[in-house]
Amino acid sequence: MLAEGEQTFGIMASALAWRSRLVVPSALVLPDRAEQTITTRFVCRYDGVIVSTIIGRNFPTLVPPYFCTIHGALAGGAIILESGGGKESFAPSTNNHVICVGVGWRRGGGDNFSVDGMDPTDPQQLATLASLFQQTLNPAERKGAEEQLAQLQTQPRFAFLLLALVQNESTSTAIRLAAAIQFKNICKMRWVSDDDDEVTVSPEEKAMIRSQLVPVQVALANAQTVSQAILAQVGESIALVATNDFPDAWPELIDELVAQLGTENYHVLLAVLATSHAIFKRWRHMFRSDALYSEINLVLSKMAEPLLTLLQRVHAMLLDPATPSATMAPLATCLMLLLQLFYDLSAQDLPPQFEDAIPVLSPMFTSLLSFQRPELVGDEEDVAPSPLDKIRSSVCEIFELYAKRYLDVLPQLPTFVQAVWDMLGTYGPAEKYDVIVSKAIGFLAAVVRMGNQRDLFAANETLEQFCTKIILPNIELRDVDEEMFEDNPMEFIRRDLEQGIEIDTRRRAATEFVRALLEHFALQITAIASRHIHAYLAAYAADASAWRRKDAALYLLTAVAAQGSSMQHGVSATNAHVDVVQFFSEHVLQDLERGDVPPMLQVAAIKFLYTFRNQLTKEQLLAVLPLLVHHLGAAHYVTSTYAAITIERVLFSRRDGQRLFTEADVAPHAQPILEALFAAVERHDTPEKVAENDHMMKCAMRVVLTVRGGVAPSADVLVTHLVQILQLTARNVSNPRFTQFLFETLSAVVRFAGSGSAAEVHAMEERLFPVFTEVLQADIAEYVPYVFQVLAQLLEAHAAHDKQRVLPGSYASLLPPLLMPALWEQKGNVPALVRLLKAYLAQAPGYFVEQARVEPCLGIYQKLISSRLNDVFGFDLLRALLRVLPAEVMAPYLQAVLTLMLVRLQASKTEKFSQQFCAFFGAFCGVQQPAYPEQVVASFESIQPGLFAQIVENVVVPDLPKLTAAQRFGTVAGLVRLLTESDAMLTTQAGVWPTLAAGVARLLMQTTAPDAARDDDAELDEQGFQASFTQLAAAAPPRDTDDNAAAWAGADVAAYFARQLAAASARRPGTLPPLLERMPADAAEVMRQVVAQHGVVLS
Repeated sequence: MLAEGEQTFGIMASALAWRSRLVVPSALVLPDRAEQTITTRFVCRYDGVIVSTIIGRNFPTLVPPYFCTIHGALAGGAIILESGGGKESFAPSTNNHVICVGVGWRRGGGDNFSVDGMDPTDPQQLATLASLFQQTLNPAERKGAEEQLAQLQTQPRFAFLLLALVQNESTSTAIRLAAAIQFKNICKMRWVSDDDDEVTVSPEEKAMIRSQLVPVQVALANAQTVSQAILAQVGESIALVATNDFPDAWPELIDELVAQLGTENYHVLLAVLATSHAIFKRWRHMFRSDALYSEINLVLSKMAEPLLTLLQRVHAMLLDPATPSATMAPLATCLMLLLQLFYDLSAQDLPPQFEDAIPVLSPMFTSLLSFQRPELVGDEEDVAPSPLDKIRSSVCEIFELYAKRYLDVLPQLPTFVQAVWDMLGTYGPAEKYDVIVSKAIGFLAAVVRMGNQRDLFAANETLEQFCTKIILPNIELRDVDEEMFEDNPMEFIRRDLEQGIEIDTRRRAATEFVRALLEHFALQITAIASRHIHAYLAAYAADASAWRRKDAALYLLTAVAAQGSSMQHGVSATNAHVDVVQFFSEHVLQDLERGDVPPMLQVAAIKFLYTFRNQLTKEQLLAVLPLLVHHLGAAHYVTSTYAAITIERVLFSRRDGQRLFTEADVAPHAQPILEALFAAVERHDTPEKVAENDHMMKCAMRVVLTVRGGVAPSADVLVTHLVQILQLTARNVSNPRFTQFLFETLSAVVRFAGSGSAAEVHAMEERLFPVFTEVLQADIAEYVPYVFQVLAQLLEAHAAHDKQRVLPGSYASLLPPLLMPALWEQKGNVPALVRLLKAYLAQAPGYFVEQARVEPCLGIYQKLISSRLNDVFGFDLLRALLRVLPAEVMAPYLQAVLTLMLVRLQASKTEKFSQQFCAFFGAFCGVQQPAYPEQVVASFESIQPGLFAQIVENVVVPDLPKLTAAQRFGTVAGLVRLLTESDAMLTTQAGVWPTLAAGVARLLMQTTAPDAARDDDAELDEQGFQASFTQLAAAAPPRDTDDNAAAWAGADVAAYFARQLAAASARRPGTLPPLLERMPADAAEVMRQVVAQHGVVLS
C-alpha cells in the first residue's frame, strides 16, 4: 500500500503525464491506427532555412516518450532522431542542425487541414476555418477548437487563410473579428521571437503579408458594411509588423499610407490615420539614436507636408458653419488623430516643416480652445469626453510639449497660457471634463516649472487666483467621486493611490500644479494654501456635515507638504514650513479614533498616515497600529482596503537600511490582522471577487514575512484559509497580483512554520499535496509554476533534514512526468521546473543515476540551451548536474554537452549567452570534486585540440568585465582554482595562463562575496510581475554551500588567490614566476600587491 502522500502524488504524476502531449492535426494521423498515434515533431535548419516537420509513428502505447536523442555530427553524415522506438534521419548540410524537439499524441481523427495545402482561395478551407472560430464562441467546444487553431497558426500560409476570412463579407462579423484577432496574434507572437523553439513566419510569407496589409485595410474600409472593430485589429496588425520591419524591410509602408491621405472616404482616412498613430506613437518614449532619427526623417520627408495640408483642410471644414452636421463627428475624429500624429512627429525633435508652419498653426490651435459646435459637445449626462474635448486635450498636449522642448520658436506662449486659462473657466465639475481639465492644468504646471516665464505668475493676485480657481475646485470631492467610492471602490482606490496609470484625475493634476508653484513661489503658495486649509478646517468644526471641506484640507496639506515621495517608501522630504506630525496629532488622529466619522473622511485620515509614515517615529506608528487593525474590519470596502495598504507599508518601513519593526513588535497584532484580512477576502463567494483585492493579500504576506517564526502557532489555521482561497480562485484566475501574493504568503508560511523539522515538512505536505494535485490535474496554467516552486521549497527542506539523501516515494512518482517534454513547452513552467529539478538533484543525486534519469535531464538541457529565451535555465540545470553528480557519471556526456554550447556560441550568439557562458565556465572550474578543474581542460580539448585556449582567449577573458556583481565572485573563484590547481593549465596550456590570470586580476578589486543576509521584503517589492512567470521571493532557495563559492574559497577572493598561488608554487617550484612576468603590467602589479599583502613568496 502507498502512503497517503504517495497516493496523492501518484494522481498528480498521472495528471502531469496526461498533459505531456502535443495535439496533432488529424490530417497527420494514419487512418488505420487513428486511435493510437505517437508523433515526433521537430524543427530543423536545412541549408539555412527553418523547416517544421511532423513525423508520424504508430505505437501500441499511449505513454509519451522522452526527448529525442540526437546521434551524428552537425555537419556531414545523417542525424537520427529516436523517439519511442521510431527513427527518422536526414542528411544535413553544413547549415543543418536540430533546434527544437517535442513529442505528442492524439487519440482519434476528425476534419482538419492539410499542412501543405492551405489555400486562401479554397471555399471549403475557409468554411472549415470559419467553423473552428464558431466553435471558439461556444464554451462547450472552445478548448478543442483553440487547440486546433494553436496548431494551425504554426503552419505555412495560415496567415493568408485568416486574411481571406477577414475579408469574406458572407461570413458573420463575429467570426471575421475572431479571425482578425488571430491574425494580429500571429503578428504579435510569431513575427519575431526570442525563443528559437518558436515557429515564426518565414521571410517569404512576411514579404507577401506586408504587401497585402494596407490594401486589405483599405478594402475593409471601403466595404459596404464597415466594422470598426475589424479595422482596428488590422490596424494593430500593421503597427505590430511595422515595429519590427519598418523601415528596413518595409520602406514602402509610408508611401502606402501617405497615398491614402487624399481620399474622400472618411472610413479609409480614419483607418490610415489611426494606424499611422499606432506606428509612430512609440517615438514619444524612445531614446535618441541615429537609427531612430533616420526613421523619423524618412517619415517626415514623405508625410509632413501632406499631413500639414490635411490638418489645415480639416480645421477649415470643421470651423466652416456650412459644413453639414452629419460630417462633423468624423471630421472631429480625423482632426484629433491628425493632432496626435503632429505630436508623434514632434516628440523627438522639431521637424523643420512644422517650424516653418508655426505662424499658421499657432492661431489655428488656439482657436480650437474656444471653438464651439453643438454637434461636438455631447450630452451633459455623458461620462466620456466629447469629440471637442478630445481635440482640446490634444492641443494642450502639443502646447506642453512645445513649451518644454521648443520654446525658442514659440513666442506665442503667453497667448497659449491665456487661452488655456480662459478655457478652464468654462468647465464645470462633471466627470466628462476630467481629461481636458487635467491636460490643461498639466500644461500650466509645465509652464510654471520652466522658470523663465516666472513673471507671468509672480503676482500675489495671480497665485491667489490659481489657488481659488484651479487648485481648490479640483481637489474637492464631487458627487461623482462619492458615487465611485460607494459603487466602484477598486476603481476609486486605483485612481487615488496608483501612480503612473493612464487615466487623468483632477486631484493628481492639481497636486502637480501645487508642486510646480512651490518650486518658485514656496513661501507665497504655502501661506495661501495654509489660509485656505485653516478655513476649511474651521468650516468642518462648525458644521460636521461639511466633511468634504476637511477632506480637501487634508489633501491640500499633503500636496503642499510632501516634496519627495515614492509608492514604495513614502514621503522622504517635506516642506520646511509645514509641521506634518503636529497636524496629524491635532487634526488627523481624532478621525482614526472616532467611530462616527464619514467613511471618506476616515479614508482621508488613513491615507494621510500612509503618506507621512516616514515622518512618524516607531513608537507613534506602533501606537496607531491598533487603530488600523480596527479599520481592517470596517464594513466599507475602501476603508478596510486603505487600512490594509497602510499596515503593509508601515511594516515594510526601513530606517538606515534596516527593517523598522521586529518580530516581537508585530507579534501581538499578527493574529487579529490576519483574521481580519482573511475575513475580508473570504466574505465574497466568486473567484473574481475574492481575487479582486490584492492589497489584502499583500498585507497578509507582509505580516507573515515580518513575524516570521511567530506564525508557527497559527500555521494550521493560516494554511486552511490559504488553501480555501486557492481552491476557489483556481476556478477562474483573474488577478495576477493576487495570485503572486497568495503564493508568497503560502510560501512564507512553509518557510517559517513548515520546514523547521522533518515532522513540520511532512505535515505541510499532507496539507498542500491534495490542492496541488487539483491544480496540476486541472492544468491551471497561472498556478502551476507557483506550485512547482513551493514543491521545490518543500523538497529542499527534506534535504536539510535528511542526510541519507533518500528521495521520498511521493516525489519519486512525480519525477517521470516532470521530465516529459511537453510540460516544458509552456514558457512559464521552465524556470520553476528547473528549480524543482535542482531540488531533486540536491536531495537524491544517486537516484538519478540508479533510475537512468540523467539522460532525460540532459535532453532538457539540450532543449533549453538552444533557446535564446531559456538558455540561462539550461546553464542553471547543467551547473546543478555537474555539482551533485559524480564526475565519472558526467564525463561521457561532457563532449556532447559542451558541443551544444559551442554551436550556440557560433550560430546564434547573444551578449547574454556569452556572459552566461563565461559565468558557467567559472562555475565548471569550481566544481568541488577531485576530477575538477582538470576535467574542464580535458573536455574542451576532446572536442578539438587547441580549443580550450581559444575559448579562454576569445570568449571567457573578453566577457569577464561584463559579468554582473552576483556572477563575479563564483566565476573568479572558479577561475582561480583553474589557474592554480590544474596541472594542464601550468604545463600544456601555460600559454594562455597569463591572459586568464590578467583577466582575473583586473576583477579582483571589484569582487566581493555575496551578502549572506537576504532581505525578503526588499526583494519582493523590487521585483516586477511578468506575464508568464514570477519568482516567489519567499520561496527563494537557501544558500547552498555547494553552490556558494564563499563556502570553499572564503569571503576574500584575493586572499584565496594568494593561498592558491602559494600552494601551486609549492607543488610546482619555478613554474609561476615566469608566467607572472608575461602578464600585462597593470595586471602584474595587482598580482604583486595581492601576493605581498598576504605574505606569499613564490618560488
